Amino acid sequence: MIQALAAFAYALARLLLRPFIASMRYRAAPEAPAASLKLDPLRPVCYVLPQRSWIDLFALDRICCEQGLPRPQRSDRSLPGAGRAAVLYLPALLESFVLRGRAHVSPLSTLLETAAHTTGYDVQIVPVSIFWGRDPGQETSLFRLIFADSVQAGRVRKFFIMLANGRNVLANFGLPLSYRTYVSAATDPARAERKLARALHFHFLRARSAVLGPTLLRRSVVIQGVLNSAEVRRAIEREGARSGRAQAEARARRCVEEIAANYSSATIRLVELLLGMLWNRIYRGIEVNGIERLRELAQAHEVIYLPSHRSHADYLLLSYTLYQHGLVPPHIAAGINLNFWPVGVLLRRCGAFYIRRKFGSDAVYGAVFRAYVDGLIRRGYAMEFFPEGGRSRTGRLLRPKTGLLAMVAESALRQRVRKVALVPVFLGYDKVWEVNSYFKELRGATKQKESAEGLLKATKVLTNSYGKVYVNFGEPIVLQDAADTGLPGWRERLTPDGDELPEGFSAWVRQLADEHMRRINAAAVAGPVGLAACALLAAPLRASAEDELTDQIGHLLGLLDAWPGRERLLVPERDPRAVLDWAIPVARIQRVPHPWGDLLVAAGKDGVLLTYNRNMIQHLFALPALIASLLRTRASLSEEAIFTGCRALYPFLRTEFFLPWPPAECDAVARNCLDRMLASGLLVRAADGRLQRPEVGSQAFSSFAVLGRLLGETLERQAMVVLLLADERRGGRILQRARFENDCYMLAERMAVLTGREAPEFFDKALFSGYLDTLIEVGVVGADGQGGLVADERVEKIAERSMELLSDETRQMLRQLLSRRRPG
Repeated sequence: MIQALAAFAYALARLLLRPFIASMRYRAAPEAPAASLKLDPLRPVCYVLPQRSWIDLFALDRICCEQGLPRPQRSDRSLPGAGRAAVLYLPALLESFVLRGRAHVSPLSTLLETAAHTTGYDVQIVPVSIFWGRDPGQETSLFRLIFADSVQAGRVRKFFIMLANGRNVLANFGLPLSYRTYVSAATDPARAERKLARALHFHFLRARSAVLGPTLLRRSVVIQGVLNSAEVRRAIEREGARSGRAQAEARARRCVEEIAANYSSATIRLVELLLGMLWNRIYRGIEVNGIERLRELAQAHEVIYLPSHRSHADYLLLSYTLYQHGLVPPHIAAGINLNFWPVGVLLRRCGAFYIRRKFGSDAVYGAVFRAYVDGLIRRGYAMEFFPEGGRSRTGRLLRPKTGLLAMVAESALRQRVRKVALVPVFLGYDKVWEVNSYFKELRGATKQKESAEGLLKATKVLTNSYGKVYVNFGEPIVLQDAADTGLPGWRERLTPDGDELPEGFSAWVRQLADEHMRRINAAAVAGPVGLAACALLAAPLRASAEDELTDQIGHLLGLLDAWPGRERLLVPERDPRAVLDWAIPVARIQRVPHPWGDLLVAAGKDGVLLTYNRNMIQHLFALPALIASLLRTRASLSEEAIFTGCRALYPFLRTEFFLPWPPAECDAVARNCLDRMLASGLLVRAADGRLQRPEVGSQAFSSFAVLGRLLGETLERQAMVVLLLADERRGGRILQRARFENDCYMLAERMAVLTGREAPEFFDKALFSGYLDTLIEVGVVGADGQGGLVADERVEKIAERSMELLSDETRQMLRQLLSRRRPG
């Protein structure tokens, strides 16, 4: 009788709630659960929900029906069979062993015991969390207390939660568990049941944390917590001794008010809807890679996102992507220059906290900022900041800043609750909307300050199309594991209540920052516009026949197979013809009709702007291009000569391009590149075993020549540095770093004018500084003991080798320019 009444109530509730469930809008995580879960159709499925809720069950039924998954049915005491899915609730699973031994035994207990004693019977257990809205919970209004989703919600409250959040539902499917595996590993079914219940309980806790994040504190509580921290109190006392206690406390409060975010899940939901319309207007889609690996990581770690930084769109693009894929958007460290009305308020409510560019001498601000970051880490909030410190004006990764990373690393290592993972993110664009202003700045124009007026002017981007955006998540660095390897004794020195740093902490953070940048580049996106830019800009006069350009793009795609860790790369399109068809309109490549075949030209300003796309992925072809450069001026070379040349110049390439493999692995990677180039016809092995170029006039030679020119500007800059160093050494002059870097800049600038180069990134000062750092690192340049630098005799040999890679015209021009130099 009771079962009949329960069945009637269930059917009535399903009928009454059907219109609400039908109007529900949901996302599934993963996006295509039927493909991602890889369920065995020959074995039955049992879904487990974290709470008793018919509304969740009805929602799950609709989602499974539309996603091609087995539909759930109410489970009594009968076992599910193939093609039929059961559904159980975690509270019942817990209840089944908590109450075991008493008079009450749950239907679930009977079901699982029957499964355990049925020979060969197995169930695929799929944990599913249904989130109505994305509010992590916050002590604020009565409205939120009633309508925010909660695991403690009763039937009536759950109905109102469904009404309020029915357009923002997330179904999070966990990977299936085999019940038979638990039974086989346990001595009796009851023990297997307890282990399974415990595993599911922790899964649901971690899934909720990854999707919603920790409970939010009111901003006033966060601010007061920062002001009450020991470090801030000490800073206030020191400042108060000079300017008065009340004034110091007021100043500390102003600092934390300036910094602190005002995270609002409702604002994030609103901005997500607005951004969806914006992205659809200016982009043709957002392609994401590595999100499933990230989802698994986020369930067991606190996540800190460190993306590349090429556009103001980066701030919201990553948060939008994470929200769309069922992960909690992070708190974002944003430059104080973005704190203007109305953007500043909006970003603050989307999780942005503001940081000044420099605050080294401001003890109060530094203490407040450290305490705020420490609070975010201790409470387990996801964070995001840009290690480069600013947007790249050239498309290349910038040398990372380590100040904020050091704060994050110290706070993360001092807390012992969860491991903290640094996640590299490569944000790629077919076209960056600020690229015009970047090249003006590189030519000496003053950077325009961000303002409401500038925001209104920027609305012109809505009239253009910028191709696709790409988000690729790379291989994470778990801070605690990295410290175990590179920072001995950190567990004893970095205690939760201490203030001591282990010896070598700063050097370890610098190595950590560089390694992270390499992992960003290891997760590069070889997009269509970037591939077309690499091929076309390396062609003479930036013009090529269409069929030749297609063939060259095909060779570049083939060379990606020689890239170590190529499974981390994102290559959106592998058909060379489709790559070119996509790139032509986005990059505004001009087509010149001709009876013998159309020509494609990157003319004028559009050709200059394409260098930005080339620079984003140029590192992927650095070593094959170096091998081609070694053979440009020689008829043939032995393999050992090629390896020797690669070893000599690889440190420079590694510094400029943040290449991922250490110098010790250079030979192995060069071997992979040689094998690939031989297989594709870009190199030919002679009868004596030496390697030589393809036959002049062949299609393969055209692609080989383009590959050799791909690194032309890089090799010229390297030659400038070592030639100037050799000249300084022969002249016996004291080498002052600032003057020397300026001389490199002046030489490159003059050469750019004489060779007709329009891209100002050719004489970027940061690149010359990086080359000099590399020479210091390998010991070719050292300190003279009087504040200057001195180069040893090896620089002469390096200069000689560098010149051998250049064309006759370039060598002649460099020597002429050096003869006109006026030493300072």
